[in-house]
Amino acid sequence: MAKTHYIEIPCRTALNRVRGMPFAWSLNPYRGCTHNCHYCYAVATHSYYGLAAKDFGSTIFVKTNLVEVLRGELARRSWANEKVAIGTATDPYQPCEGRYRLTRGALEALRERTNPFSIVTKSTLVLRDLDVLVDVSRQTDVTVHFTITTLDPATWRSVEPGTPPPWKRLQVMRRLVEAGVSCGVFLAPILPGITDSAESIEAVVESARKHGASHVWASPLRLAPLVKEHYLGFVADVYPDLVPRYERAYSGTNAPANYQTAIQARLDRILARHGYDQDSMREGRSAPARATRTDPEGPLQLSLRLG
Repeated sequence: MAKTHYIEIPCRTALNRVRGMPFAWSLNPYRGCTHNCHYCYAVATHSYYGLAAKDFGSTIFVKTNLVEVLRGELARRSWANEKVAIGTATDPYQPCEGRYRLTRGALEALRERTNPFSIVTKSTLVLRDLDVLVDVSRQTDVTVHFTITTLDPATWRSVEPGTPPPWKRLQVMRRLVEAGVSCGVFLAPILPGITDSAESIEAVVESARKHGASHVWASPLRLAPLVKEHYLGFVADVYPDLVPRYERAYSGTNAPANYQTAIQARLDRILARHGYDQDSMREGRSAPARATRTDPEGPLQLSLRLG
């Protein structure tokens, strides 16, 4: 694995305006992420710096003045205390957060203004900030979303090599929930032929319920330019038999409509069985189209029918 380089840079803004999403503002203390999730949609953002997608996991930009800039933005008379989504393009609790503590500083700045926020993470380091999370949760809307794509050890190691084990994330989530912090699970993306079986999805949803998740949101893999090339390179190395199916299925960014319908039917059935309603999700990226039929009880074999 390539040596990680940390590049300290100043930022002009901490809050980024977002359109077409359930939240209006995002905040990312870092650019790049050492979690090295092969499906990550954010790998394309390194092209803005003249870097390749493969550099996303080894070249990390650290916004050293982020907390000071954020405090200034939150103090503006025009700021309306809108909810801020933290970690939309990087994991705010990747290992370097232990050193830089930018996410911690951002949470403290938001607490000073009683400003609502949400967090998306795959890291157990979020437990370090339990005191701030509990404090703000008593005053305003706070949600921590844990991304859990699989509970299978071999699959986890191959697709998310730099992350803590998913079962440890679930344990941390339960501790947050027990302390009064609202938490949910993002089962996203669902990887065709890898994590889309009924057994794989059911394992995640069942564990989410057992560990106190108030909601589960799921969506199939999207492959935008640059992301597609990076991900298919990974598939060729680890799951070579799936390459022809992916090439047929992903002529564009999204999975075929019939696949989206079928996987949504499977999700609906599993979520309902565990007491979750996909429509109740208030926050997340655009969900796939609603299914128009139910998932049959027998194997759907989605992994074999991508195209």
